[in-house]
Amino acid sequence: KALALDGAAESKALALDGAAEPDVLQRVRQVNLDYSRALPNFVADEIAQRYAQPQQTSRFNHVDTIESELAFHGNRAIRQHVVKDGKPWNQPFEMIGGFRWYGGFGTELRPVFDPLCPTNLEFAQRTTMRGKPALVYRFNSPADGCFGAFTAEYEHYSPARTGRVIVDEASGHVIQLTETATGFPREFVFAEREEKIVWDNVKIGDETHLLPVAAEFLVHYSGGVVWRVSLEYKNHRHFEAASSVTYR
Repeated sequence: KALALDGAAESKALALDGAAEPDVLQRVRQVNLDYSRALPNFVADEIAQRYAQPQQTSRFNHVDTIESELAFHGNRAIRQHVVKDGKPWNQPFEMIGGFRWYGGFGTELRPVFDPLCPTNLEFAQRTTMRGKPALVYRFNSPADGCFGAFTAEYEHYSPARTGRVIVDEASGHVIQLTETATGFPREFVFAEREEKIVWDNVKIGDETHLLPVAAEFLVHYSGGVVWRVSLEYKNHRHFEAASSVTYR
């Protein structure tokens, strides 16, 4: 069941003073863990702009534009009807060369907020986002923590993570997350990877849901090449009514 944001429990404001107090952080943890356990199912149009920076250069070159119908079912994302540079891509998404992005949105929340995970989470500062008060928290996690591992062919590694989350002060929900993975083994294909996700309130029918509206990946390969992928999510709609998804 999709998680609506108009309930009284979600609209209860966090204390304006003492944002670093344990009870405030505890509520932020609980709000986002509850959200991660009941991730809304939805469909959106994904527009990806891919850029590459060759070795020993400082300029990114546009590689291609990839458009997909993206169906989120819990923490799983399925891409269908893929179009590459305006032409249908009739092969699996995995066959597209260069950096590819996977996964769903919300899987990043449990490793950050679950007190059972070895993630250090601490209040950093107040800020304003979209004209509303927000709280900033920093986090770091050691290698082999609760974050997922990276797999590249036969290589498999779960690196250390650092980052920050920006939380809407009124609801306690994360509205932006930046996570950087570092400390890969020298022989691994990646040297560093940064992911940024932006959520916003999106209206679907008569309901409002907190859903991803943008994301970005910045990936440094161990060979020196850097890839950047900027993602936009538009035309959000209900999963059940809008798409027939085939799982393989």
